[in-house]
Amino acid sequence: MPAAPTAPHTTSQNPRQSAPAAARADGHVASPPPVASRPPVASRPDRKRHLGHGVQLAVSILVGVAAYVTGLVISAMALQANPWAYGSNGELTNTGIVVVLLLSLVWLSVFLRRRWPLVPFIVGALLAAGWGDGLLLLIGMFHVVVRGPRVRMLVTAVIGSALITAGVIRHCLLPPELNPFGIMIVGDPTVITDSEASAPPADSLLAMNLMTIIAGVVGLGVSIGFGLLLRRTRRMRAVETIAQREAERSESLTSELARQSERNRLARELHDTLSHRLSVISLHSSALEVGTQDDAEVATVASALRREARASLEDLRHLVGGVREGTLSEHSQLGPTSTPPSLASMDSIPQLIASVQATGTQIRPSIILQDVESAPTVLDRAVYRIVQESLTNALKHSPDAPVDLNLSVSANQGARIVVSNSLPTATTNRDSDSVLSTSGSGAGLEGIRERAHMLSGTVDIGPRESFFVVDVSFPPFERQPQR
Repeated sequence: MPAAPTAPHTTSQNPRQSAPAAARADGHVASPPPVASRPPVASRPDRKRHLGHGVQLAVSILVGVAAYVTGLVISAMALQANPWAYGSNGELTNTGIVVVLLLSLVWLSVFLRRRWPLVPFIVGALLAAGWGDGLLLLIGMFHVVVRGPRVRMLVTAVIGSALITAGVIRHCLLPPELNPFGIMIVGDPTVITDSEASAPPADSLLAMNLMTIIAGVVGLGVSIGFGLLLRRTRRMRAVETIAQREAERSESLTSELARQSERNRLARELHDTLSHRLSVISLHSSALEVGTQDDAEVATVASALRREARASLEDLRHLVGGVREGTLSEHSQLGPTSTPPSLASMDSIPQLIASVQATGTQIRPSIILQDVESAPTVLDRAVYRIVQESLTNALKHSPDAPVDLNLSVSANQGARIVVSNSLPTATTNRDSDSVLSTSGSGAGLEGIRERAHMLSGTVDIGPRESFFVVDVSFPPFERQPQR
């Protein structure tokens, strides 16, 4: 273990450095080379969400392709029932070819069924009204029923049902050789596709009409009935999601109320326990200061004690307010010597040293501060608190010994805090009038370790030869926007 520093004042090239006040080195310091920013790594829930969207898109495309192919086949069946589409040799005429090409373009609207369901519905309505093919209309109506507003859903259901019903009636009333289901009933296609088409056999007429009616009823049932069922299911899921969010919000509010109640209780205990004692100390120190005007040394100590008591009261008021509100506000009315948690920073270290020196303790500081204005707030506060606790620890255990404080901070080198004082001897403890040396519980040093570990720092606390040393180091930090 290295020996404690015997010459606490270290030299520095910074002309602004002075002791005991802390100096700030604001000269031009070479900035570290910029580090290429890494692309953000998606979290596991985000990856699952993206994967789910990809699967849904793939399924939607596959269903669209299947609907497109099926629709073309059914439209081709309807086309075969029209004598003008085929010649005497059973091949498509020019008109039939044009109609097939138009149908292949019309059925592309099926891929818009999820995002813009009105598009396939309108195109399908025109196709059903002029051609008698209602499949595209049923697909568009299904998606409007599932996703559309209530009024739009009702309007499309009425219009679609009317068009499908009219198409079924028309196919049943037209000559049977023009029924699209004739291709499934008649064994010889030339009976229908020949230019001189004749009626199918009489025993097939009833079967074709029944198939036409059943197809219309099943199509409407699936499009409207199943669409309403899916719409209801989606709505129930949305309601369950909202209810779950409200339950989580209610649970969060309940927990917050419980925490607020605990904060209020803790604030009351802090105020009632410490405020009275600090007020009594302030009153006694004021009386001691007035009653010992002839003894300058005692009066000076009493004055310093009074100022520290009042500053502690200000700190306590700020802490109580912060605990009660759940945050440490910076807008409280603060005394000139008070250092509440929100204002505890490296800028306040000179005032901290001066307040300790006012008690008669000799402090030999060597402080070099760089990039303090751009240091992270949590590091800024941690450095101040560690210096404060280290000085307090030295005062408690070696009240008459000088304290060496070495502090250096820069973005490239990080922060280094070394506070050392001579170890108390048995004679010192026996002759000291203070009981502070035996009142420590070790919580302060444990707090130093916790603050350092939270910021990935290293801590070495303990005796080094005849000194007790607190040595804390923090890694380099990135410059933040100036506060």
